[in-house]
Amino acid sequence: MTDQSPPPSDGEGIEVSDLSEVFKQDFLNYAMSVIVSRALPDVRDGLKPVHRRIIYGMDNGGYHSDKPYMKSARIIGDVMGKYHPHGNLAIYDALVRLAQDFKMRHPLIDGQGNFGSPDGDAPAADRYTEARMTKLAHFLIEDIDKSTVDFKPNYDGKEREPVVLPSRFPNILVNGSAGIAVGMATNMPPHNLTEVIDACLILLDRPDASLDDIMEVLPGPDFPTQGVILGRSGIRKAYVTGRGSIMMSGVAEIETGKRGKNHIIITELPYDVNKAQLIEKIADYVTTVSKAKPGDQKVAQYAVFGGISDIRDESNQESVRVVIDLKADAEPAVVLNALKRFTDFQTTFPYNATCLNSRGKPAEMGLMTILTEFLAFRRDCVLKRSIHELDVARGRQMRQIALYLALDRVDQVIALIRASNNDEDAAAKLMALEFSIDDELSQLLLEADPDATLTGKMRLTLAQAKAILDVSLKQLSRMGRDKISDELRVLAGKIRELLPIINDRVVRDNVVRNEFIEIREKFGNKRVTRIESVEADEIDDESLIERRDIVVTLTNSGYVKRTELSAYRAQRRGGKGKTGMDTKDDDFVTSTIVCTTRTPLLAFTARGHAYKIKAHRLPEANANAKGRPIVNVIELKDGDTVQSLVALPEDRASLEDMSLLFVTDFGDIRRNKATDFSDLNRRGKGAMKLENEDGSTNGRLVAVLPAGEKDDVLLATALGQAIRFPVSDMRVMQSNSSTGVRGIAFKDKAGADRVVSATVLPHSEASVIERNAYLAKGSIFMKEGELKDEAGQSTAPASVTVTPVNDPERPDRVKVSLNVDRMVELANEERFLLTVTANGFGKRVSSHEYRVTGRGGSGISAGVFNDTTGDLVACFPVDEADGLVLVTDGGQAIRTNVNDVSVYGRDTRGMRVFSLPEGHKVTGVARISDDTGEDEAGPITTSNQGTEQ
Repeated sequence: MTDQSPPPSDGEGIEVSDLSEVFKQDFLNYAMSVIVSRALPDVRDGLKPVHRRIIYGMDNGGYHSDKPYMKSARIIGDVMGKYHPHGNLAIYDALVRLAQDFKMRHPLIDGQGNFGSPDGDAPAADRYTEARMTKLAHFLIEDIDKSTVDFKPNYDGKEREPVVLPSRFPNILVNGSAGIAVGMATNMPPHNLTEVIDACLILLDRPDASLDDIMEVLPGPDFPTQGVILGRSGIRKAYVTGRGSIMMSGVAEIETGKRGKNHIIITELPYDVNKAQLIEKIADYVTTVSKAKPGDQKVAQYAVFGGISDIRDESNQESVRVVIDLKADAEPAVVLNALKRFTDFQTTFPYNATCLNSRGKPAEMGLMTILTEFLAFRRDCVLKRSIHELDVARGRQMRQIALYLALDRVDQVIALIRASNNDEDAAAKLMALEFSIDDELSQLLLEADPDATLTGKMRLTLAQAKAILDVSLKQLSRMGRDKISDELRVLAGKIRELLPIINDRVVRDNVVRNEFIEIREKFGNKRVTRIESVEADEIDDESLIERRDIVVTLTNSGYVKRTELSAYRAQRRGGKGKTGMDTKDDDFVTSTIVCTTRTPLLAFTARGHAYKIKAHRLPEANANAKGRPIVNVIELKDGDTVQSLVALPEDRASLEDMSLLFVTDFGDIRRNKATDFSDLNRRGKGAMKLENEDGSTNGRLVAVLPAGEKDDVLLATALGQAIRFPVSDMRVMQSNSSTGVRGIAFKDKAGADRVVSATVLPHSEASVIERNAYLAKGSIFMKEGELKDEAGQSTAPASVTVTPVNDPERPDRVKVSLNVDRMVELANEERFLLTVTANGFGKRVSSHEYRVTGRGGSGISAGVFNDTTGDLVACFPVDEADGLVLVTDGGQAIRTNVNDVSVYGRDTRGMRVFSLPEGHKVTGVARISDDTGEDEAGPITTSNQGTEQ
């Protein structure tokens, strides 16, 4: 015996309990009631109690798919009165969901009337709508009258209801489920019926099949609203653990309408997304942006919505069509990215497969567990159904055997019954009779059960005797043995069919398989939700920035800004331009870059530190504004200043095979991998050590250039020296501290000269003779001896033809002509280098005039430079269709065209490109590429900083 203390009492028979313990126990009881009886579906039939009661109530009421529709209010009344006492509203809401084809992959109720819409419209009142079961719903409840599932009393004990429906398909997967219990919830997506059945068949045939095997036929959810699932990793994680996040996206097309305006056409939405709310959300963003004040940082991230001019819902009952009209300058791809990031056009489905297992306990189930539980349930249903049908068949068989035997001695049986006092007396007398089993009956019995042992004689059981007594004497006398024999044969066949199903699992599995195939053939359809293998890209700030052409300027005092390129006007050569910036007398523009809002910029400081900036993060200002201090954008160290800005390609992949060339004004050059500086944080990193420990300088940074292994680099100095050498002459360095190797040796020993410009050119293998012949339009005259070496052998390139010239005064004179093929090759290699001086002089020079030499020499002259022209400011390649933006130290920004600048020989001063106000000097020049109709960053140089990118 155990010593059990009685509950505490107050002495008057009232039990005393701790209030906290009472609350704890009561809440636990409440939680379990909600979990089991209200909120969670059963893995076997995929239904919550209210849905199960609706289907069962409709079946009992005869509201079948082949019958007329019945008022929803009538159905609700039946269900509420018999099974679900939680109010008509809860029942109607559940009924409506079962009928909504935008919620259910295969609706279980066929509704007539307004049952709601994807826009969130409420259904009509239950007195107006009508409903009946769908054909598929019958397969949820079929065989329920054959002892396949257990029943329990209803809420008042006057009715009985099924614990679970004998579903023939995994409804939990096909239609999914959603519910919130106490401390747990479920949210399962719908799937394609055909794929789910195929998965069941695989597991039925191969119990050891893996999840990967299953996912070959069941790759993921299939939402009734179509859409796209992005990535498979989220699906697999959810299928393994029972929890996960599946990224969904709508489908949109970009169309170009009349007058070249673009439209975004949304044709599909993610599952469970309210179309009306989505449109309203987009409209709210558009309104917010339109009302925002300039520079309002709170709405800056939504600025892209300002490119939307109108939004219309052109959807109908059959399809979704939302038309978003864009303004002429809006980028459709950017607006679409904004829709994905800030609206439910792209969203996640929180997968949570928490449901009741076959023991009625809540559990998180992976896909394999769900399928395994369901297959076990179906096997059990088939077994119970077969046993039930066998019992019915055998009961009927025994009754028919009794009638068969009675007919064999019908007169005696009738006389016996008439002579009996009552039914009990008659039954006893019938049971006392001994009947002979003839050959026909023996055959029928053996057909039903080959293992049966027959003795030739048999007596009736009480059930058989009662079966005879249930038949009137008139009917008994008129019965025919042939009819009974036929039925016995049918029953024998039925019994023979049922016995293997009950006794052999393989046969039973085959029955389950055939039932699966039947449902697949009747109700299966194609998948409507596409699954893309590519995972969803993170929609970062960069993808929301509209690509716009801008001019980035940096002043000597460290003020930076970005301005729309359209703010600068094109001018003819010699024009005065317009004011580009209001600056103080002691401030001036030092760096100018023409790029786009998406261009990554590298900022290099006087102390050799590097920072990465996205152009769109720079403060936006008009052409006359000064901008804001760059220290608001990057974290500069005390006393450090930004000396130059460099534009990098927007595509990271293009940097993988590139190098960065660091050039100092002292003539040094260093080569690093471009990727060493492509990923910098806000604090940046050291790029070059420009100060020694004793405080002496190693020069200033002039340029950082992306270059390839087969390129040449050209350095130009303020006093007009220029040198061109292969990039391959420099090894790739790992260090960020050294200044590299000598690039050019200055002729000016007084130290007044410095490198002001650096650029990259395609490498050229042309010989001196080939270059001179090409520059002379195909042919030159030379002395014959100049084409021979000391041994008298010809040194003429194979690409030239040497022809004697009939000149008595110069008999050794020959004509050297370049063949056509080589002319074409050199023409393809040719670039035209633009040189601009501080006083506004400029010219274009063929790149072939700058011969390739070894690194570290003094090079050649880049032209004529004097007090009239001023020092060299810029030297970089241009195309004839390009434009130019020139900036003066007085803040004047002028746009002109390259074709206004003539082609000259290298040893000339060129022409005046434009007139300068008195006292102004050119400090920066930017190229505007016209290759694709878009402006892009070109080489930049300044007379104050010598910066060029």
